[in-house]
Amino acid sequence: MARDRSEVVGLALAALGTYVLYLKQKTVRDAIDFFFDPASLMCLAGCLIVFVSFFGCMGSLREYTLFLRLYNWILTFFFVGEIVLVIIIFVFYFVPDAKQQLGLFPEKTFKNAIRKYGIVDDDDMQNLIDDMQRTLGCCGFSDDDNGFLDWNMNEYFNCTVLTKQQVSNERCSVPASCCIVKEGDPINIRCGHDVMIANTDGTVTESSNHKPIYKIGCLKAVGVWISAHAIIIGGILIGILVPQMFLMCITSTLRNQILMQKAKWKRSFPPRPSA
Repeated sequence: MARDRSEVVGLALAALGTYVLYLKQKTVRDAIDFFFDPASLMCLAGCLIVFVSFFGCMGSLREYTLFLRLYNWILTFFFVGEIVLVIIIFVFYFVPDAKQQLGLFPEKTFKNAIRKYGIVDDDDMQNLIDDMQRTLGCCGFSDDDNGFLDWNMNEYFNCTVLTKQQVSNERCSVPASCCIVKEGDPINIRCGHDVMIANTDGTVTESSNHKPIYKIGCLKAVGVWISAHAIIIGGILIGILVPQMFLMCITSTLRNQILMQKAKWKRSFPPRPSA
């Protein structure tokens, strides 16, 4: 019954995500367009749930031991992958040198998303970046205290362009989602203006006259958040991994029981000799 429900949930997610992509006329050009679009992620999650649940559902209902074995292998693959991902994340944030030595964290990918912000007609990606910056209290994606300078890579916010034809009204600014807004304060969409200043040597630094903004990069903000909520994260991970282990054990037990029962039937009802 649980597997039947997961099939329905997966189909609903995939159908809803596909419908949203159809309404938006979404064109996925690269990994950034895909992973920064909630509808695309919804489709992926729905398809994965349907794919995995199919083997478990058919294996248990029709007693196909091959399907049960495949289902168990897939669950084991995801289980090991989740553990490896958790280890990588915690090692990266508690062993600072690991990031530079391994070079696995997709900082360049996130910075490419900054370059596309406001340039590519994708409101979902823009809203996702804005929500991330507001929620984590960060600006830009660098793993340092001056992440807000990443916005100099964006065509609209660029501070080093000197050609008048290329100068934007948003020059030397950051998005409003980087601004520190106290509860009850009016919304000021220009609070991120004139945050950066271009130096004569071509570098960009912080301007001395601007409204308060978040300066820390979002990757570093994630690390700070993980450090502050390590116990809670550990509890959530246990709550996710333990049921998976239990499901793998049940699947393996069911498969063994089916094989044992089939072996008993063969002993009780041996095949008749051919005439």
